[in-house]
Amino acid sequence: MQYVLTSAQMKECDRNTTEQTGIPSLVLMERAAAATAEEIMKRFPLKKGRKRILIAAGRGNNGGDGLAAGRILQEHGYPVSYALLGDRERLSEQARTQLAILKRLGEEAAETLSALSSCDILIDALFGIGLDRELGGVWKEAVEAINASDAFVVSADIPSGISADTGAVMGAAVRADLTVSYGYLKTGQILYPGSEYCGELVCRKIGILYREDLTNPGIFTYDSSDFARIPARRKDGNKGSFGKVLIVAGSRRIYGACYLAALGAYRIGAGLVRVVTARENRELLLSALPEAIVDGYAQELPKEALSEGLKWADCVLIGPGLGTDGQASAIMEYVWRYAQGPLIIDADGLNLLAARPQWLSERDRSRAVYLTPHMGEFSRLTKKSIKCCKEERIAAVREYAKEQGVILVSKDARTLVCGPDGELYINRTGNDGMATGGSGDVLSGFLAGLIAQGMRGIEAACVAVWLHGLAGDMAAKEKTPYSVMAGDLPDMLARVLARGGMEQWT
Repeated sequence: MQYVLTSAQMKECDRNTTEQTGIPSLVLMERAAAATAEEIMKRFPLKKGRKRILIAAGRGNNGGDGLAAGRILQEHGYPVSYALLGDRERLSEQARTQLAILKRLGEEAAETLSALSSCDILIDALFGIGLDRELGGVWKEAVEAINASDAFVVSADIPSGISADTGAVMGAAVRADLTVSYGYLKTGQILYPGSEYCGELVCRKIGILYREDLTNPGIFTYDSSDFARIPARRKDGNKGSFGKVLIVAGSRRIYGACYLAALGAYRIGAGLVRVVTARENRELLLSALPEAIVDGYAQELPKEALSEGLKWADCVLIGPGLGTDGQASAIMEYVWRYAQGPLIIDADGLNLLAARPQWLSERDRSRAVYLTPHMGEFSRLTKKSIKCCKEERIAAVREYAKEQGVILVSKDARTLVCGPDGELYINRTGNDGMATGGSGDVLSGFLAGLIAQGMRGIEAACVAVWLHGLAGDMAAKEKTPYSVMAGDLPDMLARVLARGGMEQWT
């Protein structure tokens, strides 16, 4: 697990490190510069040729990071030029110190990017995580010139012009090939469009310390170490001990949703899966997934099947392909009223719930409820526009999860998971190949399977989302994103679990 910090939290950690440990800020800057230089030297060793490097520095501490990185690269034999843009009377104290060091070494910093056309590598150190305004004038021109160049661009901490909190482009932003983040990841480096502007993102420890008693990030992401969270398999276990999932899904017109959800639950380790679906789906499902228990219904409310299933199950999933007609509404109401254990609501179940907001406000909050909306469904639940939900996404997700007391899986290019206490997970796995019909059904099946095996709370949702993305990454790697289908994900999950993750997450 890795913490993800906002700009304010990162500054607080930086300040606390200096105050609590006595490590001077200039030492932290030297470590940041060394980390940046090391990442460049790793990718462009001198034995493969002397790459010409240009430092594009601003007047703040981020500019100081860049100037120091250039000096270190010069010490190792790289030809380095410097450009320091902006009013030099307004340099930060540390940037002024770095410039003075360079002058004593006989180096001068140009006031323009005149050397840009002749450089092979550019270190972008114009603006750091403190940027709070849109770029214009000479700054926007500088960013556009950098983006138009053929240089390999390395951003110091964050691409200049990207909001460290939201990932938004502040008027204009550098498109980096590599971003070296200092200390901790920032939300704006992970959320889109900031993530795309970062290129390859590397986080380097430079001595900045996080302490829960001083600051609590409240936001985190997963890495390869989190495979340990997956429920252990008991060697003397049986199908009952690995959990029972009830899936209420599918309709006369839609079969695939119930199949994909059930397959997902089985592939992630559930011992038994029971499906209540339209009668038209029964034979198809038994043929495609003979391991499942299937109850079919016609026009009536399937009270007996639902009653038995709800008593039997360790976890209930309702919604994929269910429809929103009167019969679906009656089924949803019955499950909502009588389900006692953890309840996952997905797809059509969310649309039915959005029409009855009082269900959430009046419910007994001792029962865990998981909601898995995409942006359109989230808009209907919150009664806010999609634009509003996207622009203030973290705040919107936290507000809804807290107010309704649910575990919310907000699906998008970057999926967020939030619990009633506001703790928030940002998922970094997955790709655009997963933007295909049925992918969400597989995810809800993964989540149901993990809950049935004993996982609880936000952790179950985070692991489900993370593994879902890893399966999608493996599918895209083998098939290309163009060819990924939802049905590939359960099979790829089996391979992800067998291999303990993909190499990129080591």
